[in-house]
Amino acid sequence: MRPTADTALQSAILGEEAAVYAYGVAGPWLDGNDRDLALGGLAAHRARVLVLRGSASDADESGAPGGFVSGPVDSAESARALLAGVEARLAATYADLAAAVTGGERRNAVLSACECSVRSIAWGGSTAAFPGR
Repeated sequence: MRPTADTALQSAILGEEAAVYAYGVAGPWLDGNDRDLALGGLAAHRARVLVLRGSASDADESGAPGGFVSGPVDSAESARALLAGVEARLAATYADLAAAVTGGERRNAVLSACECSVRSIAWGGSTAAFPGR
C-alpha cells in the first residue's frame, strides 16, 4: 500500500531525527576519515530535518529515534554498521516519499534517497537497485 504524502513526510522527518540521533551515538567511536564522514552526515541530516519540518503541516518535533536505531554501539565497527543501516532505511523512506509526492518535492526526495544510499555504502552497507527493498 502506498503511503499518503503526509504520512510519508512524517516518516521522513522521524527517519531524519533517528539519523541525527544515530550519528550522535556512533560519533564518539569514530576517528580520522570516519569521524569526518560522520560529521558531514550529521550536518546533512540536521539540515534536512529542518527543511522537512518547514514543509510539514503538523510536524512532531519529538526527536525520538523511532525504530531506526537498534543494537548496542561499543566499537568503531558497530558504529559503522549502525550508520550503514540507518542510512539504508532512510533511503527506503525517501523512496516512499518520492512515490507519494510530485514535482520539486519528488526531486528532493529522490536526491535524498540517493544521498542516503551513498552514505550507507560508504559505511559498509550493501548496494541495492531499489533502496530498502
